[in-house]
Amino acid sequence: MVNRKLRIVKAVMATLTITAVAACGTDADQAPAAVDAPVEGVRVTLVDAGEAPKQPLVWFTAPEEQQVEYAYTRGLEQHTEVDQAKKRRLEAEASSSAAASSADASSAEPSSSESADASASESASNTDAAESGSNSDSELNKDDFTVPYSEVTMMLPLTANIQTDGDVRTSTVTVGTPTGDNTERNEDIASAEGFRMTSKQDSSGRTQTRSFSAPEGATDSARASVEEALVQMNNLPLVFPSEPLGQGAKWTVSNRVDDGGMSLLQDVTYTVTSKQNKTVTLAVSVDRRPATQFLAGTDLKILDVSTESSGQITVDLTHPLPQRGSVNLTTTTRYGKDDSATEVVQKSTSKSTWS
Repeated sequence: MVNRKLRIVKAVMATLTITAVAACGTDADQAPAAVDAPVEGVRVTLVDAGEAPKQPLVWFTAPEEQQVEYAYTRGLEQHTEVDQAKKRRLEAEASSSAAASSADASSAEPSSSESADASASESASNTDAAESGSNSDSELNKDDFTVPYSEVTMMLPLTANIQTDGDVRTSTVTVGTPTGDNTERNEDIASAEGFRMTSKQDSSGRTQTRSFSAPEGATDSARASVEEALVQMNNLPLVFPSEPLGQGAKWTVSNRVDDGGMSLLQDVTYTVTSKQNKTVTLAVSVDRRPATQFLAGTDLKILDVSTESSGQITVDLTHPLPQRGSVNLTTTTRYGKDDSATEVVQKSTSKSTWS
């Protein structure tokens, strides 16, 4: 059962699809119907205000539309490893348990007519105890969990427009014709041309509401793929602190994200590397840690999560999307069971590039 469930999880991650929440419109001449998407709250923590001169960073509004090419990449690799120290400990515990069972059986002093049955029972008990660790490990079959690394990239031409009522900025991002390096799917994902994402934010960049809408002719798989790409972009919220900031300023935006069905607590750290008028360049780093103890739908415990990241983006404060830049993130997760020395090691990568 554990193997079957994890195979389902890794298959979902490998094909890079999620459940779509966008709905179709009822009239081709009308805008597609919008469906609200959940918006996770964020916490902004100032680490360093930077050097003088300092001034607050806020988002503005410009009448010109913004055009950006967004590339979304997801990759996955998975294998198993044996914790040798844990294996020796489990084997020692099994041997100790077998010895204790043998001693208990001897102290009972069975009659001669019962000796043969007791001896056979004791031998079976000892064998079961000694093999308990290996039986548990056999559930984590290495062949079942090995996935060679592969990745897939989708390119989304994005057009963004923004309006404001003085307090709230409303941005509308419209997707052009999506393409990807999986050419067999290009005809399918092209049906999502016209997919829209609408967000309402305050001047700091904190999102209040967000909705997705898909064109009537989009297939379910195309809607799901495009929505996942946009969700990954939204998983890097750029929210400014209220304090004045200067060169070298650093702050952290903390939120919760979902990666392949695993809930993670995330800290995105931004550092101002340059600022000229309303153009700001930021170094970006990301750290993630598990929000739960077990992989959803299984009895596999999340033993450890580590992240490696690098990134830099340049933003125009009058437009909602980065002008250019990239953020690369690799998350390595170890899964296991208390009674097994075998660990499933899963490495997932995500890359967001704007140009």
